[in-house]
Amino acid sequence: MIKNLAFINYKTTGAKMKKRHIIFLSIRLFQFLLAAAIIFLINGESKAQQRRDEKPTNLKVLPKNTSGQEVRTIMEGFTRALGVKCNYCHEDSKAADFGPMDFASDAKKEKQVARTMIAMVNNINSIQLKKSRDIVSDIGEVACVTCHRGAANIDMLEDILFRTYKRGGLEAAFNRYDELRKKYYGGFTYDFRDHTLLSFSSKVSEDGNAADALTIVLKNCGLFPDSSPSFTFLGNLYLKSGDNEKAISNFEKAVRLDPNNHFADGQLKKLKNPEKK
Repeated sequence: MIKNLAFINYKTTGAKMKKRHIIFLSIRLFQFLLAAAIIFLINGESKAQQRRDEKPTNLKVLPKNTSGQEVRTIMEGFTRALGVKCNYCHEDSKAADFGPMDFASDAKKEKQVARTMIAMVNNINSIQLKKSRDIVSDIGEVACVTCHRGAANIDMLEDILFRTYKRGGLEAAFNRYDELRKKYYGGFTYDFRDHTLLSFSSKVSEDGNAADALTIVLKNCGLFPDSSPSFTFLGNLYLKSGDNEKAISNFEKAVRLDPNNHFADGQLKKLKNPEKK
C-alpha cells in the first residue's frame, strides 16, 4: 500500500515537473517572439523613416527642393482626391518583391497624365484665378478634389449611365446606377439628386428610345416621390406619346408638389383648354 502511494506521489510529482517545464519553455518562447517582433518593428519603422527622409528624384513638375515628407503629403492628398492608392500612378513591381515602390519610374501613363494635371492646376491657380481675383477678391483655389471628388475619372453620373446603356441596355444601366448609389450615396463623388436620372432619360430619348426614357423617369419618380420636376418630365413624355390623360394627371401632381411650377401649370392650361392659345 505504501509502495503504491509512493509510486503515485512520484508519478504526480513528475507530471507537475513536466508541466512546469512546458510552461517555462512556453514563456521563454513567447519572450523570444516578442523580442523578435519588437526588433522587426523597430527596423521596419527605421527603414520607413529612411524612405520618408530620402530626397525625391525625377521631380519634373514639383519644385526640385521639395522634401520627401512634403512630396509624401502631396501624394497622400492625390490618393484621397482620386480614391486610389499609390500604385495607380507608380510602378509597384519592386513592391511585389517586398522592395520599395519605384516612385522615380515614369513607366505608367497615369503618372505622366498626373504631371499634366498638376501643371494645369498650378496654371489655373496662379494665372487664371489671379485674374479673377482682381475682379472678385474672395475666389478660392482649385485642387484635384475639386473635379475628381473621390473618383479617378471625372465623368458625370448621367454620362456613365448613358455609356453603360449603349453597351448593355437599360438593365445594365440601372444595375450600374444602383451599384454606384450603394457605394457613393451620401458622399460628393456623384450627384444622386432627382435631376440626374432625368438628364439620363433625356439622352436616351434623344437617342430615339422613348419607351426606355419613360421607364427611367418612372424609376426616378419611385426614388423621388416628392419631386415636382420628375412628374413634370413624366407628363411631357406622356404628352409626346399622345396620352393626354396621363400627361394631365402627372402635370397636376407636379403642381400639387410645387404650386410655383409654372411650366407644369402652363401645360395643364393648354391641355384643359385647347381652344385657348
